Amino acid sequence: MAEFAWNSRKLLRVLLEHQAAFRLNRASKKDIHLKEKTAKSKLLDLSVGGCALESANFLPPGAKINVFLNRDLLLGRADSKSKMVHTKIVGVVRTCRQMPDHKYRLGIQFEKISPEDIKLIRDLVAKNERREDPRITFPNK
Repeated sequence: MAEFAWNSRKLLRVLLEHQAAFRLNRASKKDIHLKEKTAKSKLLDLSVGGCALESANFLPPGAKINVFLNRDLLLGRADSKSKMVHTKIVGVVRTCRQMPDHKYRLGIQFEKISPEDIKLIRDLVAKNERREDPRITFPNK
């Protein structure tokens, strides 16, 4: 039952544990101040519509951030010797919950994402789908 509740959203998401980073978007810099320009975080889950990040920083709901994800890690090429290339996705913090280890789980909704990054995430989610039967979709009314 918990599995169903976790994955009952419009967009399928996949559990991950990859390094990520974020910066405050220009729109939020005047209201929020962080110690570092680029904050390190851990990517916990990912879908085409958003992600969850673990962070040492509290960010209020509504804060805009730029999310940087390593494209090689998302493609499964963790040992790539090429220059590291990151996504740049603009997102909005929708939830910020303190976790038992005094870090925060940020629920991020993507606002601006390139078609290339959408395809990359969609492929990653499809590759990590644990269903044996295809997912049933219903047309919107």
